[in-house]
Amino acid sequence: MNEARDRKRLQAFGENLRKIRENLNLSQDQVVAKCDVTKGNLSNIENGNKDFTFTTLLEIAKGLGIEPKELLDF
Repeated sequence: MNEARDRKRLQAFGENLRKIRENLNLSQDQVVAKCDVTKGNLSNIENGNKDFTFTTLLEIAKGLGIEPKELLDF
């Protein structure tokens, strides 16, 4: 396992997630109100500080109202 590589991937994902959320004019509170993810977890994911499961990815996409593949396009 390459921790530096994994950290960079998590940061890139988090930056993309934040960009999408902000482009949709949604706050973190609005996103988590529509899905099963806590605000703390969403914040940690956006900051690249938390690894997460596939089901969390699906929940975030649901909260944003987008297809999960859009979150992976970075």
